[in-house]
Amino acid sequence: LFRQLPVESKRYQTMDRMWRKMMAMAANNPNVITFCPDARLLENFRECNKLLEQVQKGLSEYLETKRASFPRFYFLSDDELLEILSQTKDPTAVQPHLRKCFEAIAKVCDYNELLHIYKTRSIT
Repeated sequence: LFRQLPVESKRYQTMDRMWRKMMAMAANNPNVITFCPDARLLENFRECNKLLEQVQKGLSEYLETKRASFPRFYFLSDDELLEILSQTKDPTAVQPHLRKCFEAIAKVCDYNELLHIYKTRSIT
């Protein structure tokens, strides 16, 4: 996903770096009365929120393109679709989500590098 969403990845890394820096400062100064009056703290938190909103928007747009190319993905939540897309080299990663996408397929097994339908059920 990092290669497919380079702008969002960069924004996330920037936000993560800022967050870790603020948390390290909080750990070094655990007294909330002396830590919180820092004028930059609120601005940094707002910047982190702004970056996260931009990342979320870009990620949602990316997932929408994937759903448009394979409409069965509309049956999955964003988290479930991300899990599948992040494990593209492991076809069995779709296993927990098969019933949501395909009503008659219960399980897929990997035999000799060929995927076969293991079990189906009647839809009557």
